[in-house]
Amino acid sequence: MLEIYNWIYAFRLKTLPLSLSGLILSTFIFFSKKNLFNRDIFIWSSFTSIFLQILSNIANDYGDCIKGTDNITRIGPKRTIQSGILSKKKIKLALIIISCLSFFSNIILLFFSFNEKFSYIILLFLIGIILCIYSAITYTIGKNPYGYKGLGDLSVFIFFGLISLEVNYYLYNHFLNKEILLLGISLGFLTVSVLNINNMRDIDNDNKNGKYTLPVRIGLKKAKIYHIFLMIVPFILSILYVFLTYKSISQYLFIILIIPTIRHLRIILKIKNHKEFNYEFNINIYINILYTFLMGVGHLL
Repeated sequence: MLEIYNWIYAFRLKTLPLSLSGLILSTFIFFSKKNLFNRDIFIWSSFTSIFLQILSNIANDYGDCIKGTDNITRIGPKRTIQSGILSKKKIKLALIIISCLSFFSNIILLFFSFNEKFSYIILLFLIGIILCIYSAITYTIGKNPYGYKGLGDLSVFIFFGLISLEVNYYLYNHFLNKEILLLGISLGFLTVSVLNINNMRDIDNDNKNGKYTLPVRIGLKKAKIYHIFLMIVPFILSILYVFLTYKSISQYLFIILIIPTIRHLRIILKIKNHKEFNYEFNINIYINILYTFLMGVGHLL
């Protein structure tokens, strides 16, 4: 039982809803337009997204431990390898298993989306899932992990925003939607803001250990301004999206999040003790989840 708990802890369940944001929002939008719900696509896309997020989480755990970034001076939650909860050998085996699960769940997803019909677009999806797996692992693992060069923000923006929403929408009806690109950008920025809080919290330890995240490169003060940008721009783009696709006033439901968002940003600007970022990290995740839910429900009402 303890072993199971240790693995659940390693998976970082708190972050898993973020991996589903694009799928959930694309499902709401598709249903509002077609009044259809494809259960099989939703289930297998969920599995694929969750597997990829777990893969990224444990790869980050392994990579940071190997490079010494996870240590006793780190402020964030304890990591499994560094604290002795799980061994390197077990994590390496988990990386292989979850990589395989990600790939095969994606194949099943494509089977249900394309109804056994071969299409060259399927080859692009297969290449895409391989790139996703590779990116999840090489964020902190390898000789030149891109997460140590400040490129994590760009990766999260692309995979959690642009790709997550547009690709899942395409899997439902096999064509892209130009308007929801605005929502993809919004989701991307909001998810990057979660990473940014994490990196601001660990800025001192990362700098000492050669992990040059964006906050390390630009400094904490500018990172806080960057955080404001990441959380305000999505509201502007979302308002523009609703203006272009307007059907009912309920589409503006997400605007109620402006008040907690402003409160969150005011606290971020005042933080001096880096441990306080942990609480706002959770608040940021809740804002992300509520944004997805409110934007989606707004399409249905």
